[in-house]
Amino acid sequence: EDKIFENIDFYRGFYFLHTYYFSCISMENTLATTEYGNSFSSAVNHDNVYGMQFHPEKSHSNGIQLFKNFANL
Repeated sequence: EDKIFENIDFYRGFYFLHTYYFSCISMENTLATTEYGNSFSSAVNHDNVYGMQFHPEKSHSNGIQLFKNFANL
């Protein structure tokens, strides 16, 4: 429910490339999780820092919207 995900089509999804993932120590910083073999944090936030496991630049309209949302934070 973070503003970074406003107007995102979650059914369309995001582009993932890597077989490794980030292990978030504090789940309170996790904004989104992804299920691919196991569940992992795919978007995190702490204060004004955001991190994404996926590639917004390769995620078509969702990536464009995510960048717009980020610019408007």
